Amino acid sequence: MKLDINNDLIDLAKIFKKASAPLYIVGGFVRNALLGFCETDIDVCSKLRPEEIAKILPASKYTLKVVNEKLGTVHIKIKSTGEEYEHTTFRAEQYASGGVHSPSNVRFVDDIPLDASRRDFSANAIYYDILSNEIIDYYNGVGDVKNHVIRTVETPEYVFSCDGLRILRMVRLSAELDFSIDEHTLAVAKSMVSQLRDISQERFNKEFVSVLFADYKYNAIRNPNAYTRGIKQICELGALEYVFPEFTEIVGVERVRSLYSADFIDMLARAQPALRISAFICDICKFLNIKPTKNIVFALLGTGGIMLNKRECFRQFNILSAFFEIAKGDVFSEESARIFIQQNFDYASEIFGLCDIAGIGARLKKTYALMEIDGVPFNLKQLRINGNDIAEVYPKIEKNLYSQILERLLHACAVMPEINRKDLLLREVASIYIELKK
Repeated sequence: MKLDINNDLIDLAKIFKKASAPLYIVGGFVRNALLGFCETDIDVCSKLRPEEIAKILPASKYTLKVVNEKLGTVHIKIKSTGEEYEHTTFRAEQYASGGVHSPSNVRFVDDIPLDASRRDFSANAIYYDILSNEIIDYYNGVGDVKNHVIRTVETPEYVFSCDGLRILRMVRLSAELDFSIDEHTLAVAKSMVSQLRDISQERFNKEFVSVLFADYKYNAIRNPNAYTRGIKQICELGALEYVFPEFTEIVGVERVRSLYSADFIDMLARAQPALRISAFICDICKFLNIKPTKNIVFALLGTGGIMLNKRECFRQFNILSAFFEIAKGDVFSEESARIFIQQNFDYASEIFGLCDIAGIGARLKKTYALMEIDGVPFNLKQLRINGNDIAEVYPKIEKNLYSQILERLLHACAVMPEINRKDLLLREVASIYIELKK
């Protein structure tokens, strides 16, 4: 087998060979090449340590950056193209109990078999000698790739005990590549899911979000159900309580576990990528019959969950609150419907997107369309006056009341858009001020 490799990488391999260290491509690039596509970065490895690589690289063509000296990881960049390769030194690892992800002891070695044994899955432990075009495969990774199977290199008991996060990585790879998971590997993963307890939230976030968008990972793989299959698998393994510890603490572990054997995914299965996070929370809240309160939303999406920033968490809270208000089925009057739309205008596309998935909100959408036709101002920016106008005409009105006055004027325009004129709005200011001061 011969991979399509650029000349810069071949030149790099020749430099390594002069130092008696064949350079190998390992991991995803080799695996994907066997599948017929190369949509991933190239990771390389050899027996050379970072300080030894620094000595052999000609400074004119390459730059070297040490990423993790303990793990022997460096980045080698080709100056002319900017292409970068991550190089790791062959190593053997030991892990403390608990599946904490980082090895407690690292020992650099000179041979591939020991390096291969510390990897996770056979499909990721295939090496390619750049200069000899030779495949090195100690765990039948080539066969597993051809059969579309995820299987651990060593026993799954050993592999998952070293790093509990590999349980989620297994699900992610299965979803992204449209691979099945070896039955024994899957069974052991389920029995050892508590290994996830010691994993940091940052690690969870990366794997879980990748599963949520697994169908978009590779253009060459058409698997539109990848993400729903991945999320269901996370549930079947019993992993949600570890991925969302704050949410589990709020609602109780038994309620979270009730999701494991249930087919609660409904809206998520029909959601476009931009709505998947919102739809996932909708499905959980609907199944558990709970409201998406601020605490719930922040527990799922904040630092104890997917790790979105505060601004995005608030945004999702507003979207979900509005959607659930619509989903209650309460009848909005025409006036209240228009004001509701104004209040949620910044999130209208997401709210109506969720409504479309759920098959609700048709009347509100019609009202929204009519408001656009009528020229209704949807937010304060579209109102024809501002605080400066109020100050100029009514200098005695306290500044801290401007926002309330403008908000009331905006709502008045919801049903009477024709008054959205500076002169007419200023006429209403005095009466609104009197009401506020009562």
